[in-house]
Formats: sequence, C-alpha cells, structure tokens
Amino acid sequence: MILQEQISPIPPYVPYRTFQTFLEFLQDEGIPGRIDKTVWGPRFSGSSGTQLMTALKVLALVDSEGHPSHELEDLVHAEGDDRRALLRRILERFYAPVFELDLARASKGQFHEAFRSFGTKEGVLTKCEAFFIRAAQAAGIKLSKRILVGRHGASKSRTTAAQSRQRTVAALTPAVEKTVAQTPVDPGVPASTLKLELADRILAKYPDFDPAWDPAVQAKWLDGMTRLYEGLSVTSTDRDGTSDEVSEGA
Repeated sequence: MILQEQISPIPPYVPYRTFQTFLEFLQDEGIPGRIDKTVWGPRFSGSSGTQLMTALKVLALVDSEGHPSHELEDLVHAEGDDRRALLRRILERFYAPVFELDLARASKGQFHEAFRSFGTKEGVLTKCEAFFIRAAQAAGIKLSKRILVGRHGASKSRTTAAQSRQRTVAALTPAVEKTVAQTPVDPGVPASTLKLELADRILAKYPDFDPAWDPAVQAKWLDGMTRLYEGLSVTSTDRDGTSDEVSEGA
C-alpha cells in the first residue's frame, strides 16, 4: 500500500489487452532484471508504455525502479486456475473499496462510487473501470449485469443481429434462382411489368448489404443479387418470343 500511495492512488487505466499482451511478451522473451523503456519501447507507444508501467507499479508487480516482483514472475508463468487465483489476489489487494461490494449484485452507481473513492478523475474513470472489468473476468470474478451493461451487451447484440442477417442471406440466396424460375407467367402481362413485380417480391425478403458480414457471406449476398439480376434480365416471357411477336407486329 505504501508503494501505491507513493506513485498514485489512481487505478490502472491502460487497456487490459495491452497488459495481457505484455505478460505474453515476457513469457516469450523472458523477464528482465528491470522493466524500463528499453524493454517495452519497441512494442508499445509512449503513452501505452507509460500507462502500462503505471499499472505494473500500482499493482505492486514492479517496484519504483521497475524491478519485477516474484508475483509478476508467477503471474507470467502461471496457467489455468492458478493464474486466475493469483490475478484475483492481486486485484483484491489493490481494489479493496471495489471488493467491499457484492460485485455479483452491485449497481452501476455503486461501482462508480467505489472507483471515485480512489480519487479517480471523470476523464479516466471509464478507462479505470474497463481495466478492472476485463481483469476481473480473466480472474473468474462474477460481475453483475448492471456493471457490464453498455460495455459488452451492446456489442453482443450487434453481433447477434449480424449473425441473424448472415443466416438470412444464407437461406435466401439459394432461393433466388428457384423463385425466378418458378414464377408463373401471365401472357397478358408485359415482360417489363412482370420483372418489376418479381424484383419487388424478392427484394422485400432480401436483407440490406452489411459491410460487417464475413467475406464469405458478402460473396453469397453478391452472388444472390447477381443471379437475381441475370434471372430478371431474361424471363420466361422473353424466352417465349413476346419480343419477336412485337417486332413482327411492328
């Protein structure tokens, strides 16, 4: 706690992915006797590296001079349940006000208040909370849906919606050519009118193109639209010789 007070009461606000990447880097390259800019500089930008060092120091994973603790070495090499348990102990030591909450039931307001107790400024509050949330999840700590709402729920909803549209494309694409081929032809209806009616019917069921789709789904969508265009360009009416009859009548 003395180390924490000497450096800063503000919790880590580096992206958790950066923190995780650094641990993987140490696992691959080995843990140096001192962690300084010559170590993280080639991998991270100045601001990311500074935020990373702040996180390591306030979590007591390095001392004020950047020398790694035994706990950091254990965290780098630990796996599975051992790693989750160790990460939880590290978090519980620093985030005492947060762990005073029942995190499985806490409201967003309670969560904000716990982080404000560190003296965290509003400008970095969200980043501090984001680091903790990702770290807590990595440690297997259960968090309430109220804490998570607006962070992961929205992206999950977007993903679910995108997947639903992808399934719709996959289902409709094979049906395009079949619909064109099986549409009954009324000899009294002009070919151009038939084409428009057929196009309206199919396009009403076809989802709008979404750049977020997987490349394979985008290809299916484009293939389906190509088949639709080609099928409507030459309908049964055209093949039956309506155009020829009009020409002969002229």
